[in-house]
Amino acid sequence: MQTPNRSWIAVLRREIRRMASKRLYLLMTVVLPLLAFGFFIALFNQGKPTDLPVAVLDNDQTSLSRDLTETIDLTTTVNITDYATDLKEAKEGLKRGDFYAVVVIPDNFRKNIYRNQQPTVSNNYNNAYMVVGSLINSDVTKAVSTFSKGINLQSRLKHGQSKKAAMVAINPIAIDGHKLFNPYLNYFYYLATTFLPIMLLIFILMSTVYAIGSEYKQGTAGEWLKTANGSIIRALSGKLLPYALIWFTQMLFMNIVMFRFFHTPLNGEVWLIVLNAFLFVLAYMATGIFIAAIFPALRMGLSVASIYSALAFTFSGLTFPYIAMYKLVAFFGNLFPFSHYLQVFLDQSLRNAPISVTFEPLLYLNLFLLLPFVVMPKLKKMCLQPAYWGKL
Repeated sequence: MQTPNRSWIAVLRREIRRMASKRLYLLMTVVLPLLAFGFFIALFNQGKPTDLPVAVLDNDQTSLSRDLTETIDLTTTVNITDYATDLKEAKEGLKRGDFYAVVVIPDNFRKNIYRNQQPTVSNNYNNAYMVVGSLINSDVTKAVSTFSKGINLQSRLKHGQSKKAAMVAINPIAIDGHKLFNPYLNYFYYLATTFLPIMLLIFILMSTVYAIGSEYKQGTAGEWLKTANGSIIRALSGKLLPYALIWFTQMLFMNIVMFRFFHTPLNGEVWLIVLNAFLFVLAYMATGIFIAAIFPALRMGLSVASIYSALAFTFSGLTFPYIAMYKLVAFFGNLFPFSHYLQVFLDQSLRNAPISVTFEPLLYLNLFLLLPFVVMPKLKKMCLQPAYWGKL
């Protein structure tokens, strides 16, 4: 009988041989994650959407309406690509997706301004794309407001009012706004730092379920346990160590790229970012072990793993905050390691939160590491009983 150390090394070598024998392992652990990583980096590389196509319907056709059009076009988000002549035609273009918004300048725009009658500029934007619609509406609103204040200012100055008094009259209440934690409105900091770990957790979970489930499907579970001298702990740790090293390396690579090359703010503790990445990998591997034990049929296990991983973003509280959810729904967010990982990541990268604030989500991540111990007796039983083997 081999010593515990030798049996553990034997399991490790056995798994490395299994990984080297099939291209699927290379695709699942290296090629596809790196391709997905490159895709998301390229997708969010610009940081913020700019030059989004917008149409203008100028029913006034005066120098003042053209000045307003130019002011709107100078914003970073809007790029006026179409000068419509008919509202119905413009809305059809909006439905076809030729542009994201139609700005309508009314008849008698110039005359009504000089008659002290308030003209209404209409902004019809496609809010099916909420981010795009919100960005365009925000920039168009700011441009029209700035243009309107400029006209008001010039009128007051012509009537002999001082510039200071005119500015106070135009804007009697000033607001001092401070954009905290993401002042650049950079969508790379907001979305890429979310989608990259989401992508990785899918591969982490699926590869863990496959590595264990394939032993039962192929009828090699008994040999696997025998190699570990009957110890399910050595069997699991020896088998999953190569995957853990691969995923932890990829998490570190992801963080280096985000912080070093894309200058994602790192205002907190580096060691907490590293610890968070390490626990993230282990938590999802532990969850994969749990799923593989509860659903021994490989196909079912992979299906459950894919559904569970897909729900991680939904319950992360990033796009729809926990505080606005029903308490029961918000509670389910705790059942996903990603929710706690994301809180630690944002706390330490953008918010520079105290370590005491970060302690709770780190504790939750550690709790996921207990899941394998709950199902280890069942896993060992499944290795010893051929009735569990050969299931799809």
